[in-house]
Amino acid sequence: MMIRFAIVPVLFLGLTVSNARAEDAAVTCVTGQFADHVEQGKPVGDAASIAAAKKAIYWVDMGNTGDATQVTLVWKVDGKEVQRQTLDVGHSPHWHTWGGRPLGGAKAVEVQVQDSAGATLKEDSLSL
Repeated sequence: MMIRFAIVPVLFLGLTVSNARAEDAAVTCVTGQFADHVEQGKPVGDAASIAAAKKAIYWVDMGNTGDATQVTLVWKVDGKEVQRQTLDVGHSPHWHTWGGRPLGGAKAVEVQVQDSAGATLKEDSLSL
Protein backbone atom coordinates (compact mmCIF):
# COMPACT_ATOMS: atom_id res chain seq x y z
CA MET A 1 0.00 0.00 0.00
CA MET A 2 2.95 2.38 0.49
CA ILE A 3 3.67 2.25 -3.24
CA ARG A 4 0.73 4.53 -4.06
CA PHE A 5 2.29 7.36 -2.05
CA ALA A 6 5.72 6.96 -3.66
CA ILE A 7 4.35 7.42 -7.21
CA VAL A 8 2.79 10.84 -6.65
CA PRO A 9 6.04 12.72 -5.79
CA VAL A 10 7.87 11.17 -8.78
CA LEU A 11 5.19 12.34 -11.24
CA PHE A 12 5.15 15.83 -9.72
CA LEU A 13 8.95 16.08 -10.01
CA GLY A 14 8.76 15.12 -13.69
CA LEU A 15 6.29 17.93 -14.42
CA THR A 16 8.48 20.49 -12.68
CA VAL A 17 11.58 19.55 -14.70
CA SER A 18 9.61 19.61 -17.97
CA ASN A 19 8.31 23.15 -17.34
CA ALA A 20 11.80 24.48 -16.54
CA ARG A 21 13.16 23.19 -19.86
CA ALA A 22 10.36 24.87 -21.85
CA GLU A 23 11.18 28.25 -20.28
CA ASP A 24 14.91 27.86 -21.03
CA ALA A 25 14.18 27.28 -24.74
CA ALA A 26 12.30 30.57 -25.37
CA VAL A 27 14.99 31.73 -27.86
CA THR A 28 16.34 29.43 -30.57
CA CYS A 29 18.45 29.91 -33.65
CA VAL A 30 16.38 28.45 -36.49
CA THR A 31 19.21 28.97 -39.00
CA GLY A 32 22.26 31.13 -39.63
CA GLN A 33 24.23 31.92 -42.76
CA PHE A 34 27.32 33.81 -43.89
CA ALA A 35 26.88 36.36 -46.68
CA ASP A 36 28.65 39.41 -48.10
CA HIS A 37 25.49 41.56 -48.00
CA VAL A 38 21.75 41.46 -47.36
CA GLU A 39 19.10 42.22 -50.01
CA GLN A 40 15.44 42.60 -49.08
CA GLY A 41 16.16 41.02 -45.69
CA LYS A 42 17.82 37.90 -47.16
CA PRO A 43 21.52 36.90 -47.08
CA VAL A 44 23.37 37.04 -50.42
CA GLY A 45 26.81 35.77 -51.42
CA ASP A 46 29.14 32.83 -50.95
CA ALA A 47 32.69 32.27 -49.67
CA ALA A 48 34.22 33.70 -52.86
CA SER A 49 32.14 36.90 -52.71
CA ILE A 50 32.88 37.30 -48.99
CA ALA A 51 36.63 36.96 -49.65
CA ALA A 52 36.43 39.48 -52.52
CA ALA A 53 34.42 41.96 -50.43
CA LYS A 54 36.76 41.42 -47.44
CA LYS A 55 33.77 41.58 -45.12
CA ALA A 56 31.33 39.06 -43.73
CA ILE A 57 27.70 39.32 -42.70
CA TYR A 58 26.21 36.71 -40.42
CA TRP A 59 22.43 36.54 -40.90
CA VAL A 60 20.24 34.68 -38.39
CA ASP A 61 16.64 33.54 -38.25
CA MET A 62 15.72 33.51 -34.56
CA GLY A 63 12.67 31.92 -32.98
CA ASN A 64 11.50 33.67 -29.82
CA THR A 65 8.41 32.52 -27.94
CA GLY A 66 9.14 34.83 -24.99
CA ASP A 67 9.60 38.55 -24.43
CA ALA A 68 11.90 40.67 -26.58
CA THR A 69 15.53 39.90 -25.79
CA GLN A 70 19.03 40.11 -27.21
CA VAL A 71 21.52 37.66 -28.66
CA THR A 72 25.25 38.12 -29.13
CA LEU A 73 27.35 37.28 -32.16
CA VAL A 74 30.88 36.32 -31.08
CA TRP A 75 33.24 36.75 -34.04
CA LYS A 76 36.54 34.89 -34.33
CA VAL A 77 38.94 35.60 -37.19
CA ASP A 78 41.75 33.11 -37.78
CA GLY A 79 41.01 31.54 -34.38
CA LYS A 80 41.12 34.76 -32.33
CA GLU A 81 38.04 36.44 -30.82
CA VAL A 82 37.84 39.92 -32.35
CA GLN A 83 34.34 41.24 -31.73
CA ARG A 84 31.03 40.80 -29.92
CA GLN A 85 27.86 42.27 -31.39
CA THR A 86 24.56 42.50 -29.54
CA LEU A 87 21.42 42.11 -31.66
CA ASP A 88 17.82 42.74 -30.62
CA VAL A 89 15.34 39.88 -31.06
CA GLY A 90 11.60 40.48 -30.78
CA HIS A 91 8.81 38.01 -30.08
CA SER A 92 8.39 36.05 -33.33
CA PRO A 93 8.76 32.53 -34.74
CA HIS A 94 11.12 34.00 -37.42
CA TRP A 95 12.93 37.18 -36.37
CA HIS A 96 15.61 38.03 -38.97
CA THR A 97 18.64 40.05 -37.97
CA TRP A 98 22.35 40.21 -38.80
CA GLY A 99 25.73 41.59 -37.89
CA GLY A 100 28.89 42.10 -39.88
CA ARG A 101 32.59 42.79 -39.70
CA PRO A 102 35.52 43.52 -42.00
CA LEU A 103 37.85 40.58 -42.55
CA GLY A 104 40.93 41.98 -44.28
CA GLY A 105 43.09 39.07 -45.40
CA ALA A 106 41.57 36.50 -43.02
CA LYS A 107 41.74 32.81 -43.88
CA ALA A 108 38.89 31.70 -41.61
CA VAL A 109 35.96 33.25 -39.75
CA GLU A 110 33.80 31.73 -37.02
CA VAL A 111 30.61 32.98 -35.39
CA GLN A 112 28.89 31.85 -32.21
CA VAL A 113 25.30 32.91 -31.56
CA GLN A 114 24.73 33.23 -27.80
CA ASP A 115 21.55 33.90 -25.85
CA SER A 116 21.34 36.62 -23.18
CA ALA A 117 22.72 34.20 -20.55
CA GLY A 118 25.76 33.35 -22.71
CA ALA A 119 24.62 29.87 -23.78
CA THR A 120 25.64 28.95 -27.34
CA LEU A 121 22.65 28.53 -29.67
CA LYS A 122 24.61 28.00 -32.90
CA GLU A 123 28.19 27.90 -34.16
CA ASP A 124 29.27 28.35 -37.75
CA SER A 125 32.58 28.68 -39.59
CA LEU A 126 33.78 29.60 -43.04
CA SER A 127 37.15 29.08 -44.75
CA LEU A 128 38.15 31.80 -47.20
